Amino acid sequence: MNSGVINDAFTALASSYEETVDREVRELCGLGYRHLIANLAQAVPRTDGQMVLDVASGTAVSSVEVARQIGTSSKVVGLDITRAMTEYGIANIKRANLSAQVSQVCGSGMRMPLAAYSFDSVICCLGTHHMDVEQLLSEVRRVMRRGGHLIMADVGAPAFWRSSWGQIIIPIILAGFRLFWRSARAQAEAEAVSSFHTADEWRMLLTSFSFSQVEVTEWPPRRFWYPCALIMKAVYEVPP
Repeated sequence: MNSGVINDAFTALASSYEETVDREVRELCGLGYRHLIANLAQAVPRTDGQMVLDVASGTAVSSVEVARQIGTSSKVVGLDITRAMTEYGIANIKRANLSAQVSQVCGSGMRMPLAAYSFDSVICCLGTHHMDVEQLLSEVRRVMRRGGHLIMADVGAPAFWRSSWGQIIIPIILAGFRLFWRSARAQAEAEAVSSFHTADEWRMLLTSFSFSQVEVTEWPPRRFWYPCALIMKAVYEVPP
């Protein structure tokens, strides 16, 4: 992933991120951004005094929602690679009166500036497709405590993308997208397509990284060639 392109794209998007993403997710899956976050937040265990990491936290909407769900004795740390997004996130946290419970760190999910074995739960909303997933999962395992919960929500590849017709049609659609939309955001999203995984691929990936109790819920796309929406849940069991 080109971190420079991602920084440029989301720096430009920061002021309108929530509205833009809500419109895009509704177009793809008929599912609102807040609905996606609510599903993610509800899956975080209600354990007193836990530490939660929000990877690719953006403007901290997900961090704030999780903090409201898990109670005042727990803490949420948001991590995002784009400085402008974290600044908007800090403003959202202050407006929610949650500065004592939620903090923001600027850094990459593929090289987290965080100590090992620090978190009981890790969440990620709409961020995995902008990262090398295997590198992300390696870092998640490093910072997560044994028995920790991983909950992710993102767009994914529908089964059609892996079909013989999909292998022909999707590259054509992607080439047209790159030709007509040349912004940093368009480039970032086009580069991200190679990191889209199907529900079955996510199950295999998470299992291969020593996650158990893997559950993947899929919302079908509004059109068969669109990405779908996925919620992934798993527990990290350290191998013997």
